[in-house]
Amino acid sequence: MTGPGAYLIYLAAIMLSLYAVLRRDGSAGLGLVRALEQSITLLPRMICALVAAGFMVNLIPTEIIGRLLGNEAGLTGILIGSLAGLIVPSGPVISFAIASAFAGEGASAPALVSFITAWSLFAAHRIFIFEIPLLGIPFLRLRMLSVVILPFVAGILALGVTKAFD
Repeated sequence: MTGPGAYLIYLAAIMLSLYAVLRRDGSAGLGLVRALEQSITLLPRMICALVAAGFMVNLIPTEIIGRLLGNEAGLTGILIGSLAGLIVPSGPVISFAIASAFAGEGASAPALVSFITAWSLFAAHRIFIFEIPLLGIPFLRLRMLSVVILPFVAGILALGVTKAFD
């Protein structure tokens, strides 16, 4: 990983590690154990998610992804990204792997912003497992109506930002 965001994460990890070592209370060792536990848990999931996303993207020809989600797609790409995010029933590991694979195949940043925004707002698995059973249909309807436009708006804002900085 490179870029300003990655460097910020690396810097934060180094600073927090240094702070934990300087505390001299064993928190550095506990932090390393916790990091190892998380790595053991997440690494197999990440590998499977990346493989699954790679297969999914290979099922859709590159030219279709570029045409429907690329820079030239404009508002249509944002709408398609929003709709795709609605139907992806997965956790963040798979959803972000799919977004990454789409980016590698030519999807534009605004379409990806719409995709991730829609996925985070409308994750189908969360709706059926948690929201309907725990909060009921009336709450779900109110929440959906309150946020239905946000993936499209986020994509349009991302489009404006990318055009402003090009």
